[in-house]
Amino acid sequence: MSNLGTMNYITFDLEWNTPITRYRDVQNGVKLQGEIVQIGAVKTTADLTVLDTFSALVKPQVYHKMLKDITELTDITDAMLADARPFTEVLPEFLAWCRAGGAAGINDAAGNNDAAGNNDAAGEGYVFCSWGPNDILYLEDNMRYYGLEIDGLPECYDMQVVFDDQITQDGRDYALSYAMWKLDIHPNRSHDALNDALNTVEVMRHFDLSDGLDGYEV
Repeated sequence: MSNLGTMNYITFDLEWNTPITRYRDVQNGVKLQGEIVQIGAVKTTADLTVLDTFSALVKPQVYHKMLKDITELTDITDAMLADARPFTEVLPEFLAWCRAGGAAGINDAAGNNDAAGNNDAAGEGYVFCSWGPNDILYLEDNMRYYGLEIDGLPECYDMQVVFDDQITQDGRDYALSYAMWKLDIHPNRSHDALNDALNTVEVMRHFDLSDGLDGYEV
């Protein structure tokens, strides 16, 4: 792994829908537990200077009807998703955004991309940060479901673990909302993917990341 101080941090959050019944669709050996319907991310330098943000709704192709409880939680409705683009179109755009303007300017010399839009240089130039392990696992599952390679994804670091290690130190997995309360941070509205990514960055500002993120990989 290259020096994280030369990389951009992509702090991201996902919202996903689940089927109304117990049925889970299977494709390419993946049982799709949740279908991504929103991607939000904040691009920062290693010192958490905000460079850019990304937000996109994703039109479901499998679990077409939004579960009532998820709509109530996220405010994402069927009508909002009707004109959105599918995951196979949004994902390459997201990954291209992640790579753009890399702090180290690192790219594969030939600029070769795989079917998912990943550069051959696996994740160089940026790393992922998320609150808890679920987002990267759902991202990988959705990619595998559509037959997209995950090898080009960068390392992902779990800010929930950093919060426990440096702030609470009691071995518990606290919700992002608790971290915001604990640190007296006024949150953006939660359960919106971009807002939750922004909220995570605000919590990260209270961490000592001077020694890097080794040991916090998902």
